[in-house]
Amino acid sequence: MRDKTSSGEAAWQEEELSTAALPDKRLARRLRRLLDQMSAAPGKPIPAACGDRAAAKAAYRFFDNPRVTEHGVLAGHFAATAAPVAASEGPILILQDRTEFIYGRAQPGKIGFTKTINAGRCKAGQPNVLTLCGMLMHSSLAVTLTGTPLGLTAVKFWTRTKFKGTLALEWHINPTHVPIQTKESYRWQENLRQSIALVGAPERCVHVGDRESDIYELASPQVRQRRDVQDRVGQHRQVARPACSSAPAQ
Repeated sequence: MRDKTSSGEAAWQEEELSTAALPDKRLARRLRRLLDQMSAAPGKPIPAACGDRAAAKAAYRFFDNPRVTEHGVLAGHFAATAAPVAASEGPILILQDRTEFIYGRAQPGKIGFTKTINAGRCKAGQPNVLTLCGMLMHSSLAVTLTGTPLGLTAVKFWTRTKFKGTLALEWHINPTHVPIQTKESYRWQENLRQSIALVGAPERCVHVGDRESDIYELASPQVRQRRDVQDRVGQHRQVARPACSSAPAQ
């Protein structure tokens, strides 16, 4: 049974790696080795997964190589997603959401920040607010109407050099006056466009998002082009008929 599982893992890895857009064959070989090492030791840190100091150093050099980009590494996966999407029939649900990766570091500024949390109160009774260290990922997952996942259609990674909540920013600037291209929320539009390009048939895509996707610049073009968008709205919106409106989720 294990041999069959291993052969299956090797098959999908080879399928995705064969179309990875890395500029050097040596980088492609290193990526294959890293996938083998890290998939054999899920949850373990890089030195433990690699097995020895030399292999760990080679892994860090790979990750630090400016020619290794997230698009290059994931190009094979996007190509592997396009095949089952094309083979399937009917509408495709494009599920967008954000994931946070939290790390414990003595110098969190070297990685970045995600958000602040309320950690209770300190001994003096003052609120203890912690800023979490880590990175964020915004991904779009293609799923059939029966719930079968077909793969990622788009993904974005980023970190924050500092973190201020939306309410704090509103004291200094009106967010409606800030161009959408300079906001983190622009990733919703980028993922939507990349997903449509991958599927190749905009009329098949049903884009699904939570309240964070309640963005005028995101929904308006889709409505004009008669595309389907399913949002959990965060504020009151007027829809097509004046007698109707959308109410924010409770």
